[in-house]
Amino acid sequence: MLIIRIAVLAVVGGVLSLSLKKDQPAFAFLLSVAGTAALLLGIAGQMRPLLGYLQALAGSGQTQSIQCLVRVLGIALAAQFAADTCRDAGMQAAAAGAELCGRVLALAQALPLLQTLVDTLLSLLQ
Repeated sequence: MLIIRIAVLAVVGGVLSLSLKKDQPAFAFLLSVAGTAALLLGIAGQMRPLLGYLQALAGSGQTQSIQCLVRVLGIALAAQFAADTCRDAGMQAAAAGAELCGRVLALAQALPLLQTLVDTLLSLLQ
C-alpha cells in the first residue's frame, strides 16, 4: 500500500532530521526538504486520475469555475508547503506570513466565483 510507504518515509525522515538537528542543523533542514520532495514524487502518479477528472469537469462547460478552483487549490498547496518548510527551518514568522499570503491570494482568485454565486443567489431571490 502506498500510504504505508509514505508513512514510513515520513517517519524515517523525521527521525533522521531530529537526530541531526542538534549537531548539524543545516543537514537536518536539507534532509527535511529532500524527504518532502520524495513524498511529493511518491504521490505524483496518483495525481493522474484527479487531473483526468478535473479535465472532464472542464469539458462540461463550467471551465471558469473549475479553473478558479484549481488555482485556489494550487495556491493553498504551495502556501502550505512553504509554511511547513519555514517551520522546519525554525522561521515561525515567515511561516505565518506564507500562510497569510496564501489565504489572501486564494481569496483574490476565488472572487469571480464568489461574485457569480452572489449574483445567482440574488437572481433567485427576485
